Amino acid sequence: MSRDYNLSSLTPDSTLLYFLRTLFGSAAEYAVYIPDSGDVIVLNKGQLVFLVERGCADAMIKTLPQLASRNIIRPVNPEEIEYPEEIRALYVETTGSFISSLEIALYPDEPQYPEWWNAPVPFALSSRGVLRLNDMAVKMFGNGLERMNAKELPERDEFIVRLDGLNGTRFIAFRKLKPGIFTIDDCTDDLNDAQDITWWAAVGQTWVKEIESQGGKWERLNNPPEGKSKSFRACEWQGQLQGYLNINMPRKKKTAVKKIESPAPDPEIELEPEIKHEDIQPEEVMTRRPDDVVSSIGPQAMALLAAGQSRENI
Repeated sequence: MSRDYNLSSLTPDSTLLYFLRTLFGSAAEYAVYIPDSGDVIVLNKGQLVFLVERGCADAMIKTLPQLASRNIIRPVNPEEIEYPEEIRALYVETTGSFISSLEIALYPDEPQYPEWWNAPVPFALSSRGVLRLNDMAVKMFGNGLERMNAKELPERDEFIVRLDGLNGTRFIAFRKLKPGIFTIDDCTDDLNDAQDITWWAAVGQTWVKEIESQGGKWERLNNPPEGKSKSFRACEWQGQLQGYLNINMPRKKKTAVKKIESPAPDPEIELEPEIKHEDIQPEEVMTRRPDDVVSSIGPQAMALLAAGQSRENI
């Protein structure tokens, strides 16, 4: 079942009117759309004319399954057509368009591969809900990617897929080469470096915000500042000098220690004189001589003691 005709300008995003014009301009008798998931849509020329006249001229080819589900059109069953291998049809799928026998519509297992598919470059093809790799891609990444659901791939020209395997986690970059076909590359090291750079950038921003919150100022310099300034830092990344960061922090003001004054005593309250312990010498009290005791007695007491009289007899 050879596919001997290729139409690069016809894609699932083309209009039904363009589909009809291309069909009439080719030698094909049937128009076939093979979606990434779901049933194959087979229409004859009359059905395409009907859709255009019903106001669907600007509808895209990829909306044919929805039109069929709403019973606006009833697709042809290729199994009911005799000798499908002898009838030519115009095919449209994610990877492009081509002309081949109607027999392919009965067994749409394999998508259309470009002629350069087996080049020594890793390629991935997303079609009919399946992701397929060429031999070079299988050699580089194994079969893990082929187990992915192609319908879940982002609809972007470039994206990254995470691949978990026995050798750890790898990140595979997809770059769109043409509709449904991508070049793939291992970007694990680049992504890890990017994450490392992002982390240190976040650390730097946090530090700068801390400096600013304390009233400091900073500036980026290509050369170290002149003079004896010690406020700059050399910034390196993987051994390469990226420049200098100069930091100026405000000087902290010295605050005088406040003297705590004791409250003045109330003049109305008489305070007992403070007795200092060092003024009392116990050994002096206990060791007074007799002469010291006599000198402390008054003349009247002395006379009484001398006459042997008491105070009551005076």
